[in-house]
This record gives sequence, C-alpha cells and structure tokens, in this order.
Amino acid sequence: MRYSIATTTLSTASLLVAATAHAQAVDVAAAQAAFRVGAQAFKANQFDVAAKSFEQAYEFDPRPETAFSIAQANRRQYYFDKQPWRLARAVQLYQAYLTKLPKGPRANDAIDRLGEIEPLLRELKARGELQPYSPPIKTELVVGAEVEKADVTVDGAAVQLWDPVSVTPGAHEITLAAPGYELERRRVVIAEGRFVPIDMALRPKPARLDVHTEAGATLFIDGRRIGGLPRPQMSVVAGNHYVSVTRRGREPFNQEINLQRDQAFRLDAPLQVTAQRRAAQYVLLGAATVGLGSIGFATAAWVAHDDAKSLDAKRQRGEASAADLQAYNQRVADIDRRTNIAIGVGVSAAVIGAIGVGLYWFDESSPGLSPKVVSPVIGSESVGVSFSGGF
Repeated sequence: MRYSIATTTLSTASLLVAATAHAQAVDVAAAQAAFRVGAQAFKANQFDVAAKSFEQAYEFDPRPETAFSIAQANRRQYYFDKQPWRLARAVQLYQAYLTKLPKGPRANDAIDRLGEIEPLLRELKARGELQPYSPPIKTELVVGAEVEKADVTVDGAAVQLWDPVSVTPGAHEITLAAPGYELERRRVVIAEGRFVPIDMALRPKPARLDVHTEAGATLFIDGRRIGGLPRPQMSVVAGNHYVSVTRRGREPFNQEINLQRDQAFRLDAPLQVTAQRRAAQYVLLGAATVGLGSIGFATAAWVAHDDAKSLDAKRQRGEASAADLQAYNQRVADIDRRTNIAIGVGVSAAVIGAIGVGLYWFDESSPGLSPKVVSPVIGSESVGVSFSGGF
C-alpha cells in the first residue's frame, strides 16, 4: 500500500516528540477541552499551537480522529517553519489513523497526504536533514475560546488568544472578556514542563426583549407561553426566536426575530380585529335592534291594556256604548297579539344575542407555529472529526 513507509525511518523523530507525554488514564472531558483549543487555533492558522493542543487531547484520549488532526496541523506548520520532524510525525499519525479506521471518513485524505509527504520525507532523509527531534521542556499555557477576538490576561498581564505563554509551575489566574459575553475567570494549576491548553467556555449575555402591544394580550416565544402583556423588559437567549402575541378577538401576531447578544430589542406587535369579532359585533347589534322591537311591541301591548282597562271600567258603570264594547274587545285582542309578538321577538333577540356572545367570547387565537429550517453545512476542507466538531 502507498502509505506503508518503513516505520524505522520515522520512529526516531516521532517517538521523541511523543516521549514527553505522561501516561494517564483516559480523560474524555480533558481531551475534549484540549481538542477545542486545537480546533480554534487551527481555524486561526496557529498550526503549531493546534498540533500541541491536539497532542494533549491525544494523550488524554488516543482516538484515531485526533491522530489525524495532529497530522494535519503538523503538515501545515511544516510549510511555515520547515521542521522535518513535523512531516515524520504527520506520516506516523496518518498511518495510525489508517490502521484504526482503514475505511474511515478521512481515509482517502490520509492516503493522499501520505502520497504527498513520503517522497519529500525521503528526500530530506537522503540529504541528512531528518534528524531526531527532542522538544525543549517548557512550562506553557495557551488560552482558547470560541471567539475571534477577546481581551485575555494571565496573572494580570495581557496576552493573545492562542499564543503560548511561558509561566512558572503552580497556580495562575486567567480572565477573558469578549463583547457580548460574560466576563470569565479561571484559576489553573500548571505542572512543570507541561503545555496546557485552556478552553475558556463563554457564557453569552442574553438579549433584552421589550414587546409593545394591546393590554390583555398573551406572549409566546418559540411556542412557549410566557405570560400576559404588558410586562417588563425580559431576558432572552440570543439567536433566532419565533414570537407570537395573541388576544381574544384579535388575529395572532407572529414574527421571527434575530436577537444579538446583549442587544436591547423593541418589538411592536399590532393586533388586527378578527372577522369573527366583527361578525359578533354586527350580530350583537342586530340582537339589540330586535330587542328594541320586542320592547316596542311590549309597550304597545301595555298601551292596549290601559285602553282596555278604561273601557272595562266604563262598561262596569253601565256607560259603555256598543262602539265602546267593540273597542274593548279589540283592545283585548291587541293585548294578546302584541304580547305574543313581543315574546316571540324577545326570544329571537335572546337567541341572536346568545349567538353574538358566543362569537365574541369564543374568538380565541392560537400562536403560530415556528418555521423549521434545515440548513446543510458543508466544509470545503476540514482537519478531522472528534467529539463535537470536524477538523
């Protein structure tokens, strides 16, 4: 196979590089932290720091993916410092990756890189430039974080992200301040002769959201009910959020917003009256009109009752004429007719009113559904895959 370069050619330099590692039990958390710093440094083109950080991760948890990442970092750093041992170390670790994962996702990349490096390594050996390498023993730390810029101090002295800092063995205080993040502090203890990558986990500052709308509305964020409005300004995790504002008789307000870290964001949420609410108003107006008609007929029945009462009194005194008796009978009939109409119209008004109240009261709105967006992320070149990322 093309990647079968004799290990005797490479072992002297590569094993000397690895000789400084201290045998320890697998520590996945420590490996992940060191790997993150290496990935950050690699992204910032700090390949030497990346290689050292990946080596620390490999020491804590020797995964083939991490071996591939060390090889990538050393291969790239070679073109900066022209140290032949880096190519030897890269070849060794590409081979280690292929031994463990011969059909792994980066197997073809490892084979291609070996095809690129092995001829160059043979030339260097033929010219006598491939010499055993013994790294100087230093006590260093390097600070990394998932930001491009930050103000970093070690024991009060300003340093740069991913720049190794020589320190004395013992305890050291680290601070990191980045826009949009909480101030982070860390106390670390460094053993003599160790290179220690420090991954400073950042806590984003929340955004501050202020929603303005009608009183009595209800606020939902990402489908979760927050509570009634108005309400004081609230803290919300930065990022994309789907905001809904609802109120009985109003169309729901839905809007996707993007909140930046430590941003004060005002959201105006105008609510439009629903068609059902407008219909309910017309129905209630109609019920009121019909109700007035019922009152009118009831009033007319009462007037007829008074007329009939007067005519009846006249009849009882013996003063009623035939016309009065006819009028009396007509008024009694009017009372029955108008009373029945008033009752019928009143019942109709009550039914129409009940429908209007139902339309008015049961005009509930629901928050909108947050749109789900799936976005593929494709890298043109990566360094490997380990833990939570690809490098």
